[in-house]
Amino acid sequence: MENKMTNKIALLLVLSWFAFSCNYNDNHPANNTLNSDSSEIVSANTIPIESPESGNVFSLGDKIEIKFSDYSLNNNDSLKLSVNNSSYSQFKIENGSLILFTDSLNAGKNNVNVELNINGQTKQAQTFFVLKAAFAPVEYSYKVVARFPHDDKSYTQGLEFYNGIMYEGSGQYGESALRRYKLETGELLQTYNLPGNVFGEGIVIYNNKIYQLTWQSHICYEYDLETFKLLRTFEFNTEGWGIAKYKDVLVMSDGSNTLYFLNPETFTEVKRLEVYNNIGPVTYLNELELINGKLYANVYQTDDVVIINPENGFVEGKINFKGLLDYKKVKKEPDVLNGIAYDHAKKRLFVTGKYWPEIYQVELTTKK
Repeated sequence: MENKMTNKIALLLVLSWFAFSCNYNDNHPANNTLNSDSSEIVSANTIPIESPESGNVFSLGDKIEIKFSDYSLNNNDSLKLSVNNSSYSQFKIENGSLILFTDSLNAGKNNVNVELNINGQTKQAQTFFVLKAAFAPVEYSYKVVARFPHDDKSYTQGLEFYNGIMYEGSGQYGESALRRYKLETGELLQTYNLPGNVFGEGIVIYNNKIYQLTWQSHICYEYDLETFKLLRTFEFNTEGWGIAKYKDVLVMSDGSNTLYFLNPETFTEVKRLEVYNNIGPVTYLNELELINGKLYANVYQTDDVVIINPENGFVEGKINFKGLLDYKKVKKEPDVLNGIAYDHAKKRLFVTGKYWPEIYQVELTTKK
């Protein structure tokens, strides 16, 4: 009895599955032909690239020869070239290949699309390559020309000098704050404490407002410059590390090698740049400061500050601040170098670190 019942159940399941399969096929016709046609269409309209392989690394200024597997270009071809979705005219046709000039391209990944009209048919070829800097960054040494007191209880995340006053954003949960104080004496003038569940990050002053990032809360605070009154908050998707201004936008780092250019009114992304030196990507970009048209960035967990061209993302200089901290003044265990500020009126450069007892005014000289 048990075996018969089992057999009946099994038969019913088979019949049910058969009915379902037929019904599914009736409502979902086989698309093998469609798939086959689609791949033929894609294949027919695509020109394979023989070289270079996608992802190859080149240096700024290199001429990249793009060879096609089954087609030799000639000067009569109707050709459109775009790089990173923008029309690009810096190329020539030579010996059947496309020669692409890289002098005006950005650091990092560059996506290339070639569109050809051959006998009335549009055909495309796509690839990408990575650009690093052509030369090693200029190396600078430093000289300390003045020292100023710094609160060694401040986990410095952002530093900004404005109209003779120093502004600072500090981090750590339960300790994060925005402060301003007199540089010469360290006298505290004003403080705004962040919520205890927020880890404060970099700051920047722009259009009489202060912007302060948070690390992993995905929030940027906007304050009135004079009163520290909280005006607005903005949301963003990455971690917040450092922030600076450049022309009419803000520039944010997130600890990677990417810089995000943001609309200061909406905090929406305008564009992004990857940062590369002559070896490869420069990661752990932290505190940012705009100085004479270049972005200076602390490299987290190192004594280095790199100088970045904000137009293309290439590292043009590097300062190593090894030995800057005067350990004879240390009372509390210090953390890493972090904090860059610039007095544009008097052309003074200031640097400090997390829990450091002093701010240092330094002068830079090119290493010989």
